[in-house]
Amino acid sequence: MVYTYTDLAFYLSIIAFGMGLSLATYRVFAGRYEWPMGEWQMHRPVLPILIGVLAMALACLYAMNRLYNGLATDALAIPAFGIAFAIIWTGLLRVGSQISLFLAPVAAAFLFIAWIGGPDNLQAATVREGIRQEMKELRDQLGLPPSKAELQRRLDLPREQELPLRRSQPVQ
Repeated sequence: MVYTYTDLAFYLSIIAFGMGLSLATYRVFAGRYEWPMGEWQMHRPVLPILIGVLAMALACLYAMNRLYNGLATDALAIPAFGIAFAIIWTGLLRVGSQISLFLAPVAAAFLFIAWIGGPDNLQAATVREGIRQEMKELRDQLGLPPSKAELQRRLDLPREQELPLRRSQPVQ
């Protein structure tokens, strides 16, 4: 069985963080490098900055939720990839001004919808977990004993207290 999994909320949080950062900082870069600015960027600079900060705050809250749920790598990846996305979006493409005013709130709204959609939407399932579950079901069907890793997870043993390997004695 082939497993495909797309963590939509993770990608949306990166986009929301990156576009929010782009919105919050575009005026500074546009003024320094004489890039064009839109109406809101020139005459109402607080609104784009506020939209950007709110999108970034939602992405950071989502990253903190992932950290709380034990996905530290994902939690650290969201701002890291978000910063990289903002650099590409603003620095290379120079489109951070106007289109981010629309796309940052949309990404943040979709992130919020995916986040509150339930635990199934946020389950960080991987191929390994799917295979592990299938192996467990197969062992149960065949009446085989659980694996060493399964026993360790059931007992919640730390790595230092791993179960010893039992080697079968040769039959004489």
